[in-house]
Amino acid sequence: MTAKDDPKFALYELFVATTEKIGDRRAQANAWMLSINSAVVALYGYLQTDKAVPIADAVTAVWLWAIPVAGILVCIAWFALLKSYRSVNRAKFAVLKEIEQDLAYQPFAREEQVYEGEGRISLSKIESAIPSTFAALYLAMVAAVLWH
Repeated sequence: MTAKDDPKFALYELFVATTEKIGDRRAQANAWMLSINSAVVALYGYLQTDKAVPIADAVTAVWLWAIPVAGILVCIAWFALLKSYRSVNRAKFAVLKEIEQDLAYQPFAREEQVYEGEGRISLSKIESAIPSTFAALYLAMVAAVLWH
């Protein structure tokens, strides 16, 4: 029996494919969240210019703190989404490594060894810096509004 005929290998291939799909969805979610945050920052900047549609000062003041607060809430959702994707990936790779134990070569287990041996920072930690940066920007926006 060849590896292609082995039902465990077929399951392994299926799990690899679903893991790739999770990565694709994660990238799409990050792009979506980045777009939302960019729009929030752009709207805030627009309201800060003299070219903005004239509205009552009280209404403008509300928007100038409400928009960053909404942005912070979006960042919290982004963090939760990233945490969820990390959990799904951990589970998928744990299952892949279990299936690999019966294979002649264990690429995911070996990749993890090489990755850890190089002392690299995980992509999840790097990825989390983006919503953190936006959250810090929104906090600065709120502080600036409250200070003035």
